[in-house]
Amino acid sequence: MTNRSTAPQRGGYLQTIYQEMKTLLLGFSQVFLLQSALSGALILAGLFCNSWQLALLALLGCLVSRAVASLWRDTKSEIADGLYGFNGTLVGIAIGVYWEISWLSILLLVIGAALSTWLARAFRRHAQLPGLTAPFIIAVWALLLVSLLAPQGVGLLDSAAQLEEGQPLWRRLGVALGDSVGQVMFQANVLTGILFFLAIAWESRRKALYALLGALIPMLVIPFVPEAVWREGLLGYNAVLCAIYWAGTGERRLLYALLSVVLSVLLELLALYAGLIPLTAPFVLSVWGVAQAQRWGKGCTANI
Repeated sequence: MTNRSTAPQRGGYLQTIYQEMKTLLLGFSQVFLLQSALSGALILAGLFCNSWQLALLALLGCLVSRAVASLWRDTKSEIADGLYGFNGTLVGIAIGVYWEISWLSILLLVIGAALSTWLARAFRRHAQLPGLTAPFIIAVWALLLVSLLAPQGVGLLDSAAQLEEGQPLWRRLGVALGDSVGQVMFQANVLTGILFFLAIAWESRRKALYALLGALIPMLVIPFVPEAVWREGLLGYNAVLCAIYWAGTGERRLLYALLSVVLSVLLELLALYAGLIPLTAPFVLSVWGVAQAQRWGKGCTANI
């Protein structure tokens, strides 16, 4: 009798655990504008391949965002789709990239993830343009500003990359191509980039092809920029996101993707030469710009 009564309860617990794990993994997949738990698992595996510390910080950021989003009654379906996980995930990784891991940086992670969640809801409820990763950008920029103004930089790290010398050009180009996908989540690791690409391809081969296009186009400017700029994939990650965002059928979608990719590369170069930390701002700004131009074009056509 006891076994019969507890069986449904165990089934309920397992279903709850499954749903929570799925929601968590969807939060990772949404970083690449995907909605697949398996894609999220591949992305998480890619993070662990490069750095288990960053992977754990990403998990913590995603969990904090999920917990904060649950405080509102109108976010249940959006939480289930992972829409309140990806900004917190990125905040968590950024903490591990720009700050020494300590109790203070963990506190900053919680604050940043919570702030990004509040901003994400504000964008979804009040903005005419998609929020994308803007909440993550604003939250991390705010934390960086506060840390820079505080005494001794509050545990800020020197994030300058050390480039390996003596590699042939073809290998350096291949590494840069793989890192263009990996750098979407701050990962300068070819294997991680490959797993991320497989995550994209698992959900959509079209999105994977667009992502490849987004990674290749920025390499056209390699002869005109210092190696330190393109070597770690810093020119390509925003372009990859732009291409995935516009992935679809038809010539117009391809045109929007190309315009967005080119604009993101220009914005990335401007930010890097200005000594700024662009994060994914070039992606967000270029998508907003092309989307707004698309609206204006439709409005002008309707008035004719």
